[in-house]
Amino acid sequence: MNFTAPDIRNWSIKRKLKAVIILTSLAVLLVLFLVFVLTQRTFLRTRLSQDMNVLALNLANNSAASVIFGDKRTAKETLESLKTYPQVTDCLIYDTEGRIFSSYHKQENLDSVLTYPSPALIDAGHLFARDYLVSVHPIDYGTDKLGLIYLRANLALIESTLIQYIGYGFMGLGTAFLLAWVLADRLQRIISQPIDQLAAAMKSVSKERNYSQRVKMERHDELGSLIEDFNEMLVQIEMRDQELHNKQNRLDYLAHHDALTGLPNRLLFHDRLHHAISKAQRMEQSIALLFLDLDRFKNINDSLGHEVGDHVLQVVAKRLTNIVRESDTLARLGGDEFVIALEQNTESRELTIVAQKILDTLSTAFRIDTHELYITASIGISLYPANGLTAETLMKTADVALYRAKEQGRNNFQFFTMDMNDRAHQALFLENNLHKAIDNRELALYYQPQVEITTGKTIGMEALVRWHHPTHGTIPPDKFIPMAEETGLIIPLGKWVINTACQQTMQWQQAGFPPCKVAVNISPRQLRQSDLVETVEQALKESGLAACWLELEITENVLIEEVAQIITIMEALNALGVSLAIDDFGTGYSSLSYLHRFPLSKLKIDQSFVQSIGGPAGNHVIVEAIIALARALELEVIAEGIENKAQIAFLKEHGCVYGQGFYFSKPLPVDACEKFLLQEQIPKVFAPEQQLLP
Repeated sequence: MNFTAPDIRNWSIKRKLKAVIILTSLAVLLVLFLVFVLTQRTFLRTRLSQDMNVLALNLANNSAASVIFGDKRTAKETLESLKTYPQVTDCLIYDTEGRIFSSYHKQENLDSVLTYPSPALIDAGHLFARDYLVSVHPIDYGTDKLGLIYLRANLALIESTLIQYIGYGFMGLGTAFLLAWVLADRLQRIISQPIDQLAAAMKSVSKERNYSQRVKMERHDELGSLIEDFNEMLVQIEMRDQELHNKQNRLDYLAHHDALTGLPNRLLFHDRLHHAISKAQRMEQSIALLFLDLDRFKNINDSLGHEVGDHVLQVVAKRLTNIVRESDTLARLGGDEFVIALEQNTESRELTIVAQKILDTLSTAFRIDTHELYITASIGISLYPANGLTAETLMKTADVALYRAKEQGRNNFQFFTMDMNDRAHQALFLENNLHKAIDNRELALYYQPQVEITTGKTIGMEALVRWHHPTHGTIPPDKFIPMAEETGLIIPLGKWVINTACQQTMQWQQAGFPPCKVAVNISPRQLRQSDLVETVEQALKESGLAACWLELEITENVLIEEVAQIITIMEALNALGVSLAIDDFGTGYSSLSYLHRFPLSKLKIDQSFVQSIGGPAGNHVIVEAIIALARALELEVIAEGIENKAQIAFLKEHGCVYGQGFYFSKPLPVDACEKFLLQEQIPKVFAPEQQLLP
């Protein structure tokens, strides 16, 4: 049968009060009793120790003569006097040689002689050991040591006295327990009865949830204060219950709605979409999901501030709310992303009308404070069940279609198709593998010569990155460069290109090739990096290449964004001695009022204009205008994409000095580029008179 200890936490207050009073009383009495017993034990032992020391001293003095004269009989008679001391069980007289000279043993303790220690191990004094007190005293005569008195007394008398005290103590404790029980019972009734009444009132309030009830009990002690506080608590609960109900409704709303626009948030939208899918599955109906993203919304936040951006989002939410029907769900997922779930009219023609209506509505000017803004959006559309059977899949396929809409130039909508999914997987593949491409040495730089048109002399090389994947072969730059720009991988990639181009150019110079500039393209994201100048400076320092042999090419569109910051970075690069050129000039929207403020040294005419020479006259005029503009700004001009003699003749006629294109050379790997450079050296290295040398 197992005994389980009671859990006092489950006891009633009455029982606990009674237990506290009784246990406290008994604990105090028990402590006093223990103190008394220990004190008496110490007292009795101390008195016995003192008596034995005096007795040992007397015996030592009385037996000194017997030891001196070797009178064992007299010594025996002296020890026989110990019979009057009932506590003494043994006494030994040792001579100076450590032999027992005489001894006394109580009749019932004769066998204990064998347990006596050697006198060499005995120190003068007294020692309590288990049931005995041992007292040792030297036998002296003047300054001479004659021996030792070893006296042992039994502690049984002390122990029996203590046992009597303990017995009397337990009798007293029992009596005290009975008195404490009676007093505790009376006290707990006085204390617990009002508490029981208060508890009953609280239980009634809790059960009925009627906080208007009040406890009526007239008391002027602490319990009276407790009752007053309880009644006041009921008043406060009654007030806060209503307030809590209101706040709970508010929190529930905030948890499921966007604080800025008041639209359902991601959590509520996913919940509604799950319900819509379940309903569509039962009814065998379809659902359309429109994923909407504002184009270049980041520019508004960066240039005008988040307050204006938030105002724009609120206006967008209002315009979209006016378009959707009550049966549709419009939500803001965060940032500038909105999503619409349509449960009716999900045919392609009807969805096209809705999507175009959204684009038209958002294209109307936004007047925010003193600003007049024009917003466009890209929309991706996916369908249930055609493009996904779950909310997560529908969101993913709509996002893929949205990405495709942005690829198509933004401000349009795209329906999801399977080939988009393939492109999304391809983009993911490129992103994941580009992380490893630099470390795995899969990237290489090709160099396309830049020449002086009139002489054919090479004046520079444009570094172009190529990716040779071990299983997918050569991946063209127009596939991975935009992805690298979007994901931020362009930063480590661009740093690698700058370092590699500088090192290769320095190696060519050290090998004796004619010095020429190397041109490296800088992406918009690189140009906005705060450490671009440090990256270029470090690349020049590590390679040993002089800054005058490095040229950085910047896309024209960058010059209209964050002009002050761009000018600061360009001036810092120019201060290093690096030259700067505008790439693909004529295809962007740079303002001529800003153009003269940039520390530029060269304009590059985009190949689309050069290759159209010989076509419509308008394109000739653009090329002529760019050359004239460069001459007016005292900038060098180089034409890209030259492919035939007609283009060469036109460019020469209108004063374009430098050119680049397949007419001169396609982009070459390092070894082929070295052969190209070597062809320019052959006439100089192998002059006719040198060919005669052995």
